[in-house]
Amino acid sequence: MLYENLLKPLFFTQDPEFVHEAVLNILSKIGSYIPRASVNDAFSLGTKIAGIHFPNKIGLAAGMDKACTAPLAWQGLGFGFIEIGTITNHAQEGNLKPRLFRLPAEKSLLNRLGFNNAGSAEIAKRLNKVRREAKLQIPLGLNIGKSRIIDPKDSEKVIDDYKSSIHKLQVYTDYLTINVSSPNTPGLREWESPEQLEKLLTPLRQIADKPLFLKISPDMQIQALEQVLDIAQNLNLAGIIATNTTISRENTPQWAQFEMGGISGALLKEKSLNFTREITKRKNKKLALISVGGISSTEDIKQRLELGADLVQIYTALIYEGPDLISKLNKALAN
Repeated sequence: MLYENLLKPLFFTQDPEFVHEAVLNILSKIGSYIPRASVNDAFSLGTKIAGIHFPNKIGLAAGMDKACTAPLAWQGLGFGFIEIGTITNHAQEGNLKPRLFRLPAEKSLLNRLGFNNAGSAEIAKRLNKVRREAKLQIPLGLNIGKSRIIDPKDSEKVIDDYKSSIHKLQVYTDYLTINVSSPNTPGLREWESPEQLEKLLTPLRQIADKPLFLKISPDMQIQALEQVLDIAQNLNLAGIIATNTTISRENTPQWAQFEMGGISGALLKEKSLNFTREITKRKNKKLALISVGGISSTEDIKQRLELGADLVQIYTALIYEGPDLISKLNKALAN
């Protein structure tokens, strides 16, 4: 009630990115004081995927906490795992501001942040500190993308860019996610084509010591999806994360039609749901599926799991529903 009646109305009068950074800063300071939700350890909610034990099936999607600023807060709020990033090898400021927009009536977000982050070397220092403190008791995933300064048409440099991030970061993480599906880095989605994707994933799979996931776009054609799944299965990837944000402007307000960027939240729900359905029809049992996009209720989660998803991730719903959402969802699922 505090969030709905006081904090949310206040936050929604301010710039979304400013609020995001301010809240992360607060959470980083109070995270160790948030008692870990006991429901995290409910036996009925736990699962093992790619050799990793997840205390529950709800994860924090990449993008919310790019630099692992407040891992203990997410743990305390009830998440069963967190995925940080997207991290690039080179530090970069991202796209020009403003670059994050709310669509309140649609309970969605439009972002074109552009992988703003401190770079893999700096993030490695942060993750080293998190691991040394040894207070994080849930799995930590790491989402890796291409540095903007690398020409997307220079295959050798693109592959080396991803490799460099993996070499610096994988020792600190439980799993790795390769991101070729963000719409906010020029030329990145070209690497989601089956031919380019195989060229990229083959050498990355060879150097990855941790389970490797692939995050895909909701705007991909089904024929391409089938080829991508074949590649993932042939390379023995750990799983697919479906999906990233969409460039579709269906059902968006008129002003959003003219803004660049990807849309998440309720407007992504049907696309993400459809991809969950199509992937589970086509994948083998060894390839795990993490479903993300428009999930905000117990019914949403049950639907994804019943369709064949192994885990789910949440981001945008937190902004509209508040920080107690995850514990509510877990309690409902446990019951």
